Amino acid sequence: MKIKLLGAALGVVFTTAVQAGVYTENDIGDYLKSLQEKHTTAEHQRGLEIYTRQYLIDEGWQDMSVRMEMTLVDATGRSSTREVMKQMFEDGNSPDKTLGIFLQPADIKGVVMLTHEQSYGADTQWLYMPVLRRTKKINAENKSGSFVGTEFSWEDISTTELSKYTYRYLRDEGEQWVVERTPNYDYSGYSKQITWVDKSNYQTVRIDFIDRKGDLLKTLKQSEWKLYLDRYWRASLFEMVNHQNHKKTVLRMSDYAFRQELEPRRFSSLGIARLSAGAAR
Repeated sequence: MKIKLLGAALGVVFTTAVQAGVYTENDIGDYLKSLQEKHTTAEHQRGLEIYTRQYLIDEGWQDMSVRMEMTLVDATGRSSTREVMKQMFEDGNSPDKTLGIFLQPADIKGVVMLTHEQSYGADTQWLYMPVLRRTKKINAENKSGSFVGTEFSWEDISTTELSKYTYRYLRDEGEQWVVERTPNYDYSGYSKQITWVDKSNYQTVRIDFIDRKGDLLKTLKQSEWKLYLDRYWRASLFEMVNHQNHKKTVLRMSDYAFRQELEPRRFSSLGIARLSAGAAR
């Protein structure tokens, strides 16, 4: 499957996205070639095609920040709320970087999470704990563990680089495509993920996470989508439900901002202690 055929299939929306973004069809030709070699059946090629379009459409935002209200709900319905500032940095020469800075409540204020996405293999992640006054690197073998008590794992909060999965188209469901994603990296907590992709904007609106035993573990639903800068779709509501322990975590996003000229050094593991101190003031 040649990348130029993808452009013809998608039409004006795809062409505009490629022209406006960091990557062009030629730029990712070699990157796609290695992925295409792993997708030999028609179903696998179709799945990769859908996610390639999503990947290209979402390039060029440069940097982004958003406030998150994080609500944790236990099996009895009791809830607690946290406030987090999330920031992302898009570097055309390397994969994206993400910061999560906890602002409230007091017992978790100043905790900082940093992720450096990797094109292949597990992302590199650090956690700064102000109580311990040290930065801890997260072991790849522990990525399936809970992220600070939520129903999101460390793996879930990693970014979804195209090359991290093998894709297989399953079926159409009305206005959505259903595509299976199988992790290509070690120590994943999932045997596969079943995803629903909106045909109108190529955004993933639902993910069913299947555990290593083949059972349904969690479902993530993303809704209340808005368009920013006339191009970038972002969800305002994320709901992760754990079907096995009957807990859930809800993320409410607000104040999306793009192209703020965030400093690249802000996303260094050597500087997250300073970010923690700033949040604690």
